[in-house]
Amino acid sequence: MSVTHSSSANLGADDWVEAAFDAMAEGGIDAVRIEPLAKQLGVTRGSFYWHFADRDRLYLAMLRKWRERASYMVYARMEREAEPAGVRLERLLALPYASPRSTRAAAIELSIRLWARRDRRAARVVKLIDRVRIDYFQKLMRQHGLSEEDSRKRAFLFYAALLAEAVIVIDDREKTSRDLQDILLGS
Repeated sequence: MSVTHSSSANLGADDWVEAAFDAMAEGGIDAVRIEPLAKQLGVTRGSFYWHFADRDRLYLAMLRKWRERASYMVYARMEREAEPAGVRLERLLALPYASPRSTRAAAIELSIRLWARRDRRAARVVKLIDRVRIDYFQKLMRQHGLSEEDSRKRAFLFYAALLAEAVIVIDDREKTSRDLQDILLGS
């Protein structure tokens, strides 16, 4: 999902953040550099400084946007549907394969997690997202009929499986997905 603009008049801070995510998905946080982003967007470096004081401010904007997307938007979408918890959990397990955007999202997720290993701010955001996700999965497991203790254990395993599904290359995704549903949801 590459962002290209010919005029800085239409360019907003979100365009810079999206271009930065594209770079991050390709080469990690070290690939997020002002000059290449400006070139990708078809603008000058001055456009960047119109929206951000420095690259660090862009990094903060990226963390805010990822935090919003990584859990809050996904779960708001999941909660809109009046479905049983088990169906929602199955849909969550399918997210890594849901669309071409999922591949980009998985690459960004991995890059942010690698970044978090060396940056305290990124680490705090990842820790927050992990807690929010695990709490949400535990809530769904409880609604699915598991005990408090079992839902806590399975929520962690569910989350680990979901993250692994996004990065492990396998031949038969459908079978693996069904196997995970059977193991994690007892279906």
